Amino acid sequence: MPNTSYDPVQVAQLSAESVASMIADAFAAFAEATTTAELKQARLAHAGERSPIALANREIGALPPQARKEVGARVGRARGEINAALAAREAEISAAELERRLLAERVDVTLPTEVAPIGAVHPITALMAQMEDVFVGMGWEVAEGPELEAEWLNFDALNFIPDHPARTMQDTLFV
Repeated sequence: MPNTSYDPVQVAQLSAESVASMIADAFAAFAEATTTAELKQARLAHAGERSPIALANREIGALPPQARKEVGARVGRARGEINAALAAREAEISAAELERRLLAERVDVTLPTEVAPIGAVHPITALMAQMEDVFVGMGWEVAEGPELEAEWLNFDALNFIPDHPARTMQDTLFV
């Protein structure tokens, strides 16, 4: 049964001016929001189930059939604009919050680090260093050189013949 008792005062919130006002209020609320929590409150107030645009959408049923098409299209466009503005603002706020979080959590890899030495000096090496300090303090010198000498320095320069018994495999290194 169609609604024949159409009262334009009852559905005044469906006029073009009131719908444009709802859109402007929603855009202003979305622009004011600076955090995700504030944007969530603005979304609930202007795009949620109890928002003015949602209530206006419910009032379309009170209109006569010939007026529903025009008002339904107007309210549908308004809801689409509000949702598009909400999505755009949500993307902006999310990007800004991510940027702030990344700046706060940034690590400067160029800073010098304190590297703790791994392990310790061997006790014999430490004792040798102490003994070197004592002898250097008494006027002695510490001679540095290779741990092992080449074959020429061990045998050939000392005129050991190639068949000499000291040139066996177990006797060829002098430390």
